[in-house]
Amino acid sequence: SAHLDSWDMGQGAVDDGAGVAIVTAAAACIARLAPRPRRTVRVVLFGNEENGFDGARAYGDRYGQDAHQWVGESDFGAGRVWRLRCRVRPDALPLVRQLAQALAPLGVSWTDDADANQGSPGPDAGVLMRRHQWPAVELSQDGTTYFDVHHTVHDTLDRVDLNTLPQNVACWAVTAWLAAQAPMGFGPMPK
Repeated sequence: SAHLDSWDMGQGAVDDGAGVAIVTAAAACIARLAPRPRRTVRVVLFGNEENGFDGARAYGDRYGQDAHQWVGESDFGAGRVWRLRCRVRPDALPLVRQLAQALAPLGVSWTDDADANQGSPGPDAGVLMRRHQWPAVELSQDGTTYFDVHHTVHDTLDRVDLNTLPQNVACWAVTAWLAAQAPMGFGPMPK
């Protein structure tokens, strides 16, 4: 997922046009694959993340009773993905370790410690994770320059590093594909 709205001073290219481009491009990659994933992969572009999470709440109202393999959100610009973290049932951690192995060639690290299962999936996805006890994935991005433009007039397309987008798209495509193919669910999470 990603969110469509932006702060009124900027164009929203970094927050969160980049995330919209990343997740839709990842979905397009998956759509071209054969065979199709065994589970549904949803691309959700939330509205009003910036002022109340109305889109996340509406999604939860509509799909809150549906099992979700996990939720995640690309909402930190377009910096390279450098780390994988999650929030899953403990017995699902071996599957996340396998995902980490698949992401390692893309430069994504995994630390097999207690912090690895304390991920934060992004603002909208985090609302859903907490409200519905859905499992979650975090693909941590390099945010070195993110707050130089966040919620400012400088949030423009020229501030998006186009060289990092392919790695982001690959990380999200691999993550979504493998989650959809997993032999078991990553949740539900305990209440």
